[in-house]
Amino acid sequence: MDGNRIRRGTVLGAAAAACLLTAGTIGTPAEAAPAAGPKTVAVAASCGNPVLKVWYDSDQFGTYLKAWFETARGCPKGRKVASLSGKIYCFKPKSKLVYSASVAGKKAPTSTLIKALPPKNKCKTFYAESVIVYKGASRTPFKDTWRWNWGGYPA
Repeated sequence: MDGNRIRRGTVLGAAAAACLLTAGTIGTPAEAAPAAGPKTVAVAASCGNPVLKVWYDSDQFGTYLKAWFETARGCPKGRKVASLSGKIYCFKPKSKLVYSASVAGKKAPTSTLIKALPPKNKCKTFYAESVIVYKGASRTPFKDTWRWNWGGYPA
């Protein structure tokens, strides 16, 4: 009799665990549930345009959107960066600067500070622009812009 109770308890416990593991994935559209962790927006094979990264973080109080700018992944370590700057604007409901950061005189890989952006109820659409200048002969600025809705990723 005791052996049957243990087996039934094990089966019920395994079934409950399986339900808990799949409950968060069944019936949740990918767009409705933003992926956790950073997502690369621009990919470069070498130094070039700046990269905007966004990360949706959540805790018991809600979900937060964090953003920062950095050098391209393929940029060789140690490449001198004269300046990297980025700005993010809340585009809807009204235009307003919500993020501005820059770094100068650094070496790749480098990035600006990670900052939280306004919550969805205060800003639904964002516009970002960034400029990076590498030290060297040409000192040509590389620029990029992005636009996205809260809950999505920049494009």
